[in-house]
Amino acid sequence: MLVKGKAFIVTGGLGAIGKACVLLLLEKGAIPVVFDRLNESDAKAVLKEAGAEAALYVKTDITDVKATEQACGVALQRIPKGSLAGGIHCAGIAPGRKWSHKLVDSAADFEKVFKVNAYGTFAVDACIADAINSQYPDDGPFGPRVTEERGCIVNIASVVAKPVPGRCLTYGPSKTAVLGITEGMADFLGPFGIRVNSVAPAVVASALMGPDRLPYFQNELETGCIYPRRVSQPAEVAGGCLFLIENSMMNDHHLRVDGGWRGTTLWSETHDPRAKAISLE
Repeated sequence: MLVKGKAFIVTGGLGAIGKACVLLLLEKGAIPVVFDRLNESDAKAVLKEAGAEAALYVKTDITDVKATEQACGVALQRIPKGSLAGGIHCAGIAPGRKWSHKLVDSAADFEKVFKVNAYGTFAVDACIADAINSQYPDDGPFGPRVTEERGCIVNIASVVAKPVPGRCLTYGPSKTAVLGITEGMADFLGPFGIRVNSVAPAVVASALMGPDRLPYFQNELETGCIYPRRVSQPAEVAGGCLFLIENSMMNDHHLRVDGGWRGTTLWSETHDPRAKAISLE
């Protein structure tokens, strides 16, 4: 797929990975449409500081499917007719909390994380796919399979989606759900010429991770990564997303961008290694 002149919705486009995706799309001559929760003036200030002031912005809450559907409608009105070709879904949360051996303490976080990371992924993929298809004649639910490539959606999963370590008791399963949603959407949208893939970063230096957890995970990266043994840079994750969009044979694929991290809890220590972390999930 040639991205020049085509529009792509980037959810969470004001975050570290999202901004990197926006900048890369702009560099390629594409039209990024940022979905995020800030008011428009604050969002434009963030984009300007990042050098991405040419991006369009639409405020929305991706956990509200009606709001997301309306935001896609606004995007279609603001971009050149017929130019919407996909999206990169970066919006997500990973709340940290003091570790507790009582599992019920994590139940509230589990519900909140799944609302954003799992339900939000389904809502975003559905709304973007419907918006793409709205640009073409409607042949009904069982019309002929299209031959043209209509678009590509990329979801951000995580290296902890499979296997899920105990230190990511809420975030990990929510990203496992992202893998399932990606696979289901890819199969469902195949007849419409829309590809769906996912990218799995390891630890990314961003506000989502926060300063408290980075030293803990840096130790794990040095132990469990093949090479390089460091955090992933947002631009490296964005590069993986662009690859999946540009290569038209990439569909139903889960791309790891993690330095070969084989991340499992380090049980070789005498005491529970999670005690060294200020906040976990």
